[in-house]
Amino acid sequence: MVIGIDNGISGGLAAISLYGQMIEAIPMPSQRWRKRNEVDVRAVHLWLTQVTGGNLSNALYVIEEPNNSRTPSTAYSVASSFHSLRGFFETKVLRWERITPQSWQKEILGKVPKGETKPYALKKASEIWPDERFLAGPRCKKAHDGMIDAALISHYALIKRVAR
Repeated sequence: MVIGIDNGISGGLAAISLYGQMIEAIPMPSQRWRKRNEVDVRAVHLWLTQVTGGNLSNALYVIEEPNNSRTPSTAYSVASSFHSLRGFFETKVLRWERITPQSWQKEILGKVPKGETKPYALKKASEIWPDERFLAGPRCKKAHDGMIDAALISHYALIKRVAR
């Protein structure tokens, strides 16, 4: 199993089988702390335990590392999320890799016009998993960008790393 992680509060988690089938995707669990939201690492742990059937070592975790953020608060949030999750994987002695957004997007999406990454990602994810709607909840009508990116990150890892 490969679990892709689109890092950050508006990110997502997605698990796919070694055959590329979607197992489950969810928005990144978060919790309120002071006046900000932060990744809820306990909720992430519970979801990972559930999706792996209790065997966390039975997966490769691929997390998108922080890159150039538009604002200092976004940079802080993404870096904080990354290091919280990194600490979790390290202390649990789990197999994990970091990738840049540019690496998986270039390989999976190809050449994308500036500002069009999200629609291209949805189109590609819909081609790979035509039955998946990537909705954050039953009342949502629009696909969740973080879930889509997490799924494509796991797909990228599967074709680039696991299949070697």
